[in-house]
Amino acid sequence: MSHKYSIGQLVHAAGTHFADRTSGIYEVIRLMPESNGEFSYRIRNTASGTERAASESQIRAAAAGQSVLTPILNDR
Repeated sequence: MSHKYSIGQLVHAAGTHFADRTSGIYEVIRLMPESNGEFSYRIRNTASGTERAASESQIRAAAAGQSVLTPILNDR
């Protein structure tokens, strides 16, 4: 079994503990080891630059139309 996402790929992360503050488009910046049967990733929010860890069940591939600029353009 291998990682589903790759470094540089854009993913959508749903908010978990802090409602919408942690949701949005993120870039995968590091592949982390498997833990409890699931791979993890280090991801960086494309709008704010904040980083967090996320498991594969917490993220999904960003839609083809979404880009690094999508969060910025949506704020206008």
